[in-house]
Parts: sequence; C-alpha cells; structure tokens
Amino acid sequence: MNYNGNLRNSVAFAGLASGLLFSVQAHAQSEDDRKEGFYLSASAAAEFLNDSDFVGTQNPDAGVPGVAGAPANVNVEYDTGFALRGAIGYQFKNGLIPFLKPRVEVEASYAEADVDDGAFNGGNQTFGGSVNRFTATAALYNDIVWSPNQKVIPYFGSGIGIGVVDADINYFPNNGVATAPTFEVDGNPTGLVTFSAIGATVKASKRFDIFAEGRYTKVYRRDFTRSFVAGGGEGFNANLRDDTESFGVGLGVRAKF
Repeated sequence: MNYNGNLRNSVAFAGLASGLLFSVQAHAQSEDDRKEGFYLSASAAAEFLNDSDFVGTQNPDAGVPGVAGAPANVNVEYDTGFALRGAIGYQFKNGLIPFLKPRVEVEASYAEADVDDGAFNGGNQTFGGSVNRFTATAALYNDIVWSPNQKVIPYFGSGIGIGVVDADINYFPNNGVATAPTFEVDGNPTGLVTFSAIGATVKASKRFDIFAEGRYTKVYRRDFTRSFVAGGGEGFNANLRDDTESFGVGLGVRAKF
C-alpha cells in the first residue's frame, strides 16, 4: 500500500477543502459587511416648483411708486427646473421592525428654475428672472426588505435642515410704455426646510445601486423685498413673505465603501 501517496493526497484534499471553506466564509463575511456601512450617493432630478405667492403690504420710500397700506401680492409661475443632490450615508443592517432597514444621510442639494409668468395684484405684467435653492439636510430613510435576494427595494424617508432661496424676479406692466423691468422681487433668506421622499432601489452590483425617487420639498416663511428698479435705481416698496414648495422626480446612484 502506498502510504506516502495517500498521505500526500489527503493533505492536498484537506488543503483544498480548507481553502474552499475560507473562501466561502470570506465571501459570506463580505456579503454581511456590505449590508451595513457607509455609502456615497449622487442624483439629478426634474424639479417642479409650485406657484409662489409673495404677500406683503406696501410701505414705499419717498419718491417710490406705491400706496402705503395697499396690498403687495406677487404671484409667480415657474418653468420646469432641475435639482442636483449629493449625500453621504450609512446603511444599518437591522432596524426596530424586521423588514425595515434604516439608513441615515447628510445631503447637500441645489435646485434652479426660470420664471414663466406672473401677476402683481392680479394685473397684467410681463415677468422674467429665476429662483434657485440650496439646502443642507439630515435624513432618515427606511428600505423595505422582505427577502435576502430582493433585487428591487422600495423605500421612504424624510429630512430636515436649512435652505437658502435666492430669488431674482422682475416684471413690468403691459401698458405699451414700459419695455424693461420696473419692479423686482429679490432676496436670499435662509429658512427651515423639510422634505418627504419615496423611491425604489435596484441593486446593479455588489457595490453600486441605482435608485429612482420622488420628493416633496418645502422651505418655510422667508422674507423678500419688492423694489422699484426703473431707470437703474432701486427704491424700497414692500417686504414680502413666501414658502417655496416643489416636487422633484429623479434618478441617482449609490456607491458603497
């Protein structure tokens, strides 16, 4: 009997089995590690801003057109805009509810839209300009996971933070005389921002996810200024207030690390 040959075969088989076992264990461990950890995300969206209703009372400086105590209501409609978002997040392996897997994110976003139309106190004017919004938020999401092999993962979440809305809106009356802006609504006030989101994630690979998301965003109660700007000057007419609301639909990618 060839004991040396059998011994060599046994050692080789044991080594191969150990190698396979280590490989399976390492693979399983890496799979577990990928269920919890940090990730980066980036997304782009079409942004649909709700009409703005800038509301105030006229209190014009001396020599500035207007009637003290009269309403100063500026309604503005917007074209479809865009939003760009970037975030760093952390995926937790388990949550308080078995099928909900929580994620936390810190996000920065920028959105912009051009003015389409508008009216001052219900009148007939030509409007132009744009509005942009910057937000910094912290958010909690929950992935809805019912199977370890699930390829499409619905999710929902909400966030809170600060938002800066920079408005540069101008208009002139359609009276056949004015052809350049006579009044302007501007300002870049900071306010509280909140958002709610729903979406779905598709696992593109072990490291990368692709997601689609719908999001409602609101920046609360900021102050703006209505000014008379005809002739190159700038005379105060009224302080205005407004909330900025929008709904966005976009696509993005997450990279785990």
